[in-house]
Amino acid sequence: MNKLDNIVCQVEITASPERVWQVMTGPGLVEEWLGCMGFEAKLGVVFYMQPDGAKRAAGDVSGATHCELEALEPPSLMRFSWYMPGTPKTHVELRAEPAGGAVRVSLVHSGWDQFEPDQVRAIRDMLDGGWRSFVLPGLKRVAEARGRD
Repeated sequence: MNKLDNIVCQVEITASPERVWQVMTGPGLVEEWLGCMGFEAKLGVVFYMQPDGAKRAAGDVSGATHCELEALEPPSLMRFSWYMPGTPKTHVELRAEPAGGAVRVSLVHSGWDQFEPDQVRAIRDMLDGGWRSFVLPGLKRVAEARGRD
């Protein structure tokens, strides 16, 4: 069986590093681009990725992915675990680096090698699409929409 590769993707954001960090970790802003509930920029905090908008609005975590904030290194690194209860944790790392007049945010979702590829390939591929087409573009939209500093 082939092992599954890490998910690796990036986006360039036309905003200052401070602005990007504020959106990556700020109260009320993270929820806009990450679609999560209960996020606080404190190590060890467990928050929830709830794809169902109605459940998210109601504060219902049933069926949600659990995430635990593992690292915060302002203004460049945020890392959290990503898992369903009773399954091994995978890890999502967001790294922001200046890139000319913009900021490049790279996302790496790792830990797929601890699973049988055939059991999680569809989930991994769905997440790859979500990070690329929803989450990172959402981060860009929120960071650029509220003005540049």
